[in-house]
Amino acid sequence: MVKKYPFSNKAAKAMIAATIVFTPVATTAGLFNAEKVEAGYWHFNSPKTLANYSNLIHEESASQNEIDTLNTAINKISESEWKEIAKPILDEGVLDGGTREAELEVTIAIIKTYLQIQLGAATKDSIEDFIDDTKNDFGFTDEYTDSQVTAAYLTYLENIESKLYTLTGTISASRNPFVALLQAVQSANGDPLIKNKVQSTIVVNEETAAEAAGEFFNILITKLPGSDLTAKEITIQNALIGAYLGWQLAYEVGKPSGGGGVVVPTPEPGPVVEVPSTPGDPVEVTPVVEEGATEVVVTIPAALQAEIVTATPADTTEIVINVPESTDDRTVVLDLPASLAAAIQAKAPAADIVIDAGGIKYILPLSQVDLSALAAGLGGNLTGVTLRINIDQLTSAQTNSLENRIQAKAAGTQAASSETKAAAIEGAIEVKAPAVEVKVELVKDNAVVSELKSFGDVYVEQEFTIDGTVNTNKATGVVVAADGSFKALPTKFKTEGGKQIAVVSTLASTGGVSTVIEASVTFPDVNKGKNWAEKEIEALASKFIISGTTAGTYKPDQEMTRSQFAFLLSRALGLPGTTAYDKRFSDVKGDEWFNANGEFMAAVKYGVISGKPNGTFAPNDKVTRAEAAAMIGRALELDFINFDEKQLDKKKKLANFKDAKEIGASTRAEVLKVYQAGIMSGASNGEFNPNDYTKRDQMARILAQFLVKANLMDSIK
Repeated sequence: MVKKYPFSNKAAKAMIAATIVFTPVATTAGLFNAEKVEAGYWHFNSPKTLANYSNLIHEESASQNEIDTLNTAINKISESEWKEIAKPILDEGVLDGGTREAELEVTIAIIKTYLQIQLGAATKDSIEDFIDDTKNDFGFTDEYTDSQVTAAYLTYLENIESKLYTLTGTISASRNPFVALLQAVQSANGDPLIKNKVQSTIVVNEETAAEAAGEFFNILITKLPGSDLTAKEITIQNALIGAYLGWQLAYEVGKPSGGGGVVVPTPEPGPVVEVPSTPGDPVEVTPVVEEGATEVVVTIPAALQAEIVTATPADTTEIVINVPESTDDRTVVLDLPASLAAAIQAKAPAADIVIDAGGIKYILPLSQVDLSALAAGLGGNLTGVTLRINIDQLTSAQTNSLENRIQAKAAGTQAASSETKAAAIEGAIEVKAPAVEVKVELVKDNAVVSELKSFGDVYVEQEFTIDGTVNTNKATGVVVAADGSFKALPTKFKTEGGKQIAVVSTLASTGGVSTVIEASVTFPDVNKGKNWAEKEIEALASKFIISGTTAGTYKPDQEMTRSQFAFLLSRALGLPGTTAYDKRFSDVKGDEWFNANGEFMAAVKYGVISGKPNGTFAPNDKVTRAEAAAMIGRALELDFINFDEKQLDKKKKLANFKDAKEIGASTRAEVLKVYQAGIMSGASNGEFNPNDYTKRDQMARILAQFLVKANLMDSIK
């Protein structure tokens, strides 16, 4: 018996139906004019011609290494295993052995040869061997010349292609494309000796075809190298997507070398893939768009998936999918097949998916997404799985309403502590970019399984084209809740084509309306040169990271507490709130102001803060410079920050400070790192003063320098 791998029969059959067996010929309806193909617009006139066609498939295919690996695995399938595969589709009389054993062998030979052709592995010799090995079983006697026998076989193979062309146009989403192949093999016209034998041998229905397909997959998976099932699935998927593309391009070539060949009409204009002309440029994709009353549905059919894979160089970092801009209360819905994501990930590991919807771009961090983890939660494979990205842009009226709600909330509730409120805002807060809600859903067989709130500890970027211009010191990306409360997000700015673009990073892939706002905040005790950190204080306040006091002042000389510093660092990083406090600190209840939206617990979760040896956090203790350095140093170590260690000036040593011995062992490594990164430095007297308390103006300078070095904010001008 064949060893069964941990796939249910249903899952295995579904995988086969969608991708595994004969994908190249199972999804071609509508690509070309089937009537003209049937009318004889293409012709194989010799084994060499057919071999050239097969080789052309391989030459034009994506993922040639995977195709070769798959062919190697198929060649390892033994005769007894092929019989197990063929059993479900054979007439009972064939299974008796004896006089009809030869017909079983002939059926297997046809399937194997067809696999060779479609996977680009057929050669002139293999085709001639197939004819020589089976012609007696079909009843070709010496009365037939070699040329007559060869012509009969080639005509039969041509007619299989024609039948497949017709049959694939009638397959519904619920039917197994393997059935179409078997129907084509069974019903293709040709010499009666071939046609009658095949028709009396194969019994075709969806159940038997799916069972045979499942057997094929279970056996094939044992022949592939390695032990990772998901990796094996990806190899098969890539090979067959690549083979499909090669099959399509072989048709388009017209007449391969060697004579004969394929001549077909030019496909109708449709979805396209633009291959980058310069290394490093993105691959541009124009998908299929269907306009609806409430939705604009964007899909990527199998043919386009294959083109994307083959057009993607291994060093590509972006694949741009151009979708319509969401307008008139219509949501743009893009279904991205997980199998395509896996194929891209295998071929170009550094590539991310960029969904370009006009004024906004949504960057799906494919290079950092664990597709295996997604597959593990869905029965072990990605068949029938899509990532559905819903992009809903607010209308002008809705954006105006949003702006008013933001203004109202900013005036009274953007507090940094129970004793402070938002700083004095000069003028109105303006929404300076499209306001959009993006929702990402995990879909299996067209049914929503769950909403993906994040892709793990990975920043997801959204790019917003600015309306006019903004002062980068005073603008930030935000995510806005229904009541107008909002959260600032790490934001950088760039200019492309003469337009400013905000690049907004968030650890939550969805949730709320995202946009860019601009505000101008100042304080009477800071403004006009009253404090050395004026630029940093006003910039961070305008970005709603830090706040002032109830009196409208900033109090730059006031010393910070440990809880205040942790809260602000959590907010600056845009850490998603974790309200389920685990009660790890004996002196923190979890319902204090600094954890009102889970900010404190988020800092704990990500390892930015730690407690005292006695199990307390001491939230109201003043934070020392060494403790502040420790929190910043730990933040630089976060995986999603991607801090460039080359920024560190290794010439700087703690010994440079006169009081280096006063820096405690528990903070020495972090103090050194922030010193080498240029985030903190010593006093004019050559000391670091690790035990001095951190003042509010010092905190603003430290926080601003950290965000700039971590590439989460532009330098303050």
